Amino acid sequence: MSLTGAAALIAAVSFAVLACAGVYLAVRFTRILGDAATLVRETRADQQALFTRANAAVDRANAQLDRTETVAASMDELGSGVSELAGQVSALAGMGRALAAGPVGRAVAYGVRHAVALRRGGRRTLPGQLVNGAELPAARRRPSREGAAR
Repeated sequence: MSLTGAAALIAAVSFAVLACAGVYLAVRFTRILGDAATLVRETRADQQALFTRANAAVDRANAQLDRTETVAASMDELGSGVSELAGQVSALAGMGRALAAGPVGRAVAYGVRHAVALRRGGRRTLPGQLVNGAELPAARRRPSREGAAR
């Protein structure tokens, strides 16, 4: 064997080793790409499931917000109804105070005092009633507040 033949043999063996290494690396790279493709497919499927759950959560949140909006609207109606009721109660209380402070209230108070006195056994007479056949003089009235203010 000559020197050129040995060099050609060394070059051929080196080329064969490099070719085998290249084929080995290509096979490994193909497996890695296959694993990567499988991982991408699984990730895409997981993403679809995640998006489906997220959409369901958003739909539930929207339904809850709709119910909350309905409740808030009814609370507004309730608040206006309660404020209207408070106004009516206030007006009724003012009317009650006016009646109690006016002549009707004084007449009712007099009637209650008279009834209580009769129940306790005291015999009181109303102004202008007959007592033992004689008519009592009418009770003297106090001057009204309006007359005193003049």
